[in-house]
Amino acid sequence: MARVRGATVWKVGSSLLVLGGLGFLVLTSPWTWSMLHGSQELPPLEGADVANGRRVFVASDCATCHATPGQPKDTVLGGGRALDTAFGIFHMPNISPDKQAGIGNWTLAQFDRALRQGVGPGGFWPDGQVLYPSFPYTSYQKLKGSDVRDLYAYMMTLPPVAQAAPDHELKFPFSLRRGVGLWRLAFLDGRPWQPGPVPAGVKADDYHRGEYLVEAAGHCAECHSTRTFMGNVKAGLRYAGGPTPEGNGWFPNVTPDETGIGYWSVPSIASYLQTGVNPIGRVADGDMAEVIRNTAQLPAADVEAMALYLKHVPAVTQPAPGMPMPNHGSELVMLPSVVQHASRLPVSGPDSIRAGEAATVVRTTNAWLQAGGVQKGAEAQAKLLGGAAVQVKARDGDRVQLVLQGWQIADTPSVVYQARGQRVMVGVLTPEAVAAVKHGEAETDADTGQRWLPAELTVWAEATGLNTDRPAVWAYSQDVFQKACSACHVLPQKGHFTANQWIGTLKSMRRFTTMDDDQYRLILAYLQNHSKDLKDPHTQGGAAAAGGHP
Repeated sequence: MARVRGATVWKVGSSLLVLGGLGFLVLTSPWTWSMLHGSQELPPLEGADVANGRRVFVASDCATCHATPGQPKDTVLGGGRALDTAFGIFHMPNISPDKQAGIGNWTLAQFDRALRQGVGPGGFWPDGQVLYPSFPYTSYQKLKGSDVRDLYAYMMTLPPVAQAAPDHELKFPFSLRRGVGLWRLAFLDGRPWQPGPVPAGVKADDYHRGEYLVEAAGHCAECHSTRTFMGNVKAGLRYAGGPTPEGNGWFPNVTPDETGIGYWSVPSIASYLQTGVNPIGRVADGDMAEVIRNTAQLPAADVEAMALYLKHVPAVTQPAPGMPMPNHGSELVMLPSVVQHASRLPVSGPDSIRAGEAATVVRTTNAWLQAGGVQKGAEAQAKLLGGAAVQVKARDGDRVQLVLQGWQIADTPSVVYQARGQRVMVGVLTPEAVAAVKHGEAETDADTGQRWLPAELTVWAEATGLNTDRPAVWAYSQDVFQKACSACHVLPQKGHFTANQWIGTLKSMRRFTTMDDDQYRLILAYLQNHSKDLKDPHTQGGAAAAGGHP
């Protein structure tokens, strides 16, 4: 009896497993979604307007993701760009008309199915290969059939790129592509674009044109909205901003709310989409700079229509991280006097600073030529600035002897810079300290004609305000930079400015933040050491990156 009962249990379990597997295949099948939602109109390829296809291509921002990195043309669509997200790394595919590596063998119907339904040809199953929603088909589903046809006709005229893009590198269970079929059932409604109600006093044709460009081709909500853990746009927070996929920045709120762009006029929004300069003079950077390169190519009437629509989307109050909530009350609130407070900086414990180790100055540190000056509290003869790399030469109780190496301009002996030709300040010296500096052979900068001298100074200081883990200092600086600056605008990329340009760029924004002097100095040092023309020689590339040093 026990043997019979066991066999019965095994048969029931096996049957349930088979039924569950079949149910999963049916629910995740693109055919199931198509039966529930049907298809949209798609005119034949004959009569396609290639010029309109180019406009749709630009409005849809295709090149931002799919253009081959490292080259300037938006028509070379070899893919390869990586998008690092909480789900894993997405590699943007090749969508050039190459027949092997790209989409050159796709028919118009297959192209349309990928664009508006999120299902590409191929894959293991005969019903097609579901696409990950990092491709914004939840917005592209609203594209008109004629625009899809024209876009396909245009893209097939572009140069083929033979290089295949890498496969995605996703975490389990997101690596199970078939499971995206469930996501499509839940979040892809299949509804074509339908003109919405027009606000009072607004021209219907202009408003609806803007609505179509923003909601469908431009897919603006895909970035500028908060998402749930499932990756769908959160109800009520459309266009209200949210974290970037990488998790290290914030897409701004673009609703007409006080915490968004409520103070921007329609002409200001249109101007931004054409020039990348916002009403307070800040210039678009990062991914938005690439978006602007596309919207700047649209007809002025289209850009103005987009601005008109954005000015009338529902306002949502959602401040970015670090941005205060607005006061909507009628009572005048007097803020208390500002109290200076010391920030919590990433310093190592004094006991961990040992002779023979490299360290980074975190807190601006007073220094003396003799160890006795530290204990006596005499007037400092030098100051070591945040971000300065030093070598711990000796230790005497709570005092450490530090060696600072850098460069000096021959005519400015009171300042030590990290690198030749770069205004990355690491030390400020009194006349006594200037006299103690050891110099190497002078070099002349070919661009400025200035004479630079390799410099080395040995000083004593307290064993506080230092960190022996330089990458940890940069991680802290990056975090403060992101939280302070992303509250108001898209973060500029570190490599978009030279080390010297970062001085004025960061200084112009400091008054809008609560950073204290030490935080400001660390952030500036971090940005300069990761800029377009300078890489930190103490964490990557060796001394040659700093212009050489004896």
